[in-house]
Amino acid sequence: MAYSYPITFKFFILLVLILAFGANNIEPKPFINCDNYPLHVTIINDIYPESTPTEFTFHCKSKDDDLGFHSIAYSQQYEFSFRPSYVFWINTLFFCSFTWQGSPYRHYIDIYSQKRDGCDDLQWKINKTGGSKWGKYYPWKSIEIMDANSTSKL
Repeated sequence: MAYSYPITFKFFILLVLILAFGANNIEPKPFINCDNYPLHVTIINDIYPESTPTEFTFHCKSKDDDLGFHSIAYSQQYEFSFRPSYVFWINTLFFCSFTWQGSPYRHYIDIYSQKRDGCDDLQWKINKTGGSKWGKYYPWKSIEIMDANSTSKL
């Protein structure tokens, strides 16, 4: 008579390893059910005008949502809302690219990361060197030179 215990035990160990490796980058945070309400992200143009008001154009998206291109003038703001993942091992991530006249570069920053930000509403102030939220400064995640012949904005 054959017992299924060794197979069940091996399956259990495999499941524990998969969950452990899948959750190794998750910062421990108290469980908050983000599924019950939308989160809001506000982006404020804080690129101080040198001689004329500086407007920037940005494009935000996640794996599943593309919010399109938007332009806002100095001291103006743009807001979007969404529901982050309620599954603890899935990280909702929105990233944005920013461009403005006089700069040949496209600047990128993670505007929302569920691992980093949890279930909190965010207000970002974007300037020429990066952005700040909750009084903490974040430099650009990456910067790339824009191709003058490219018709693609992102």
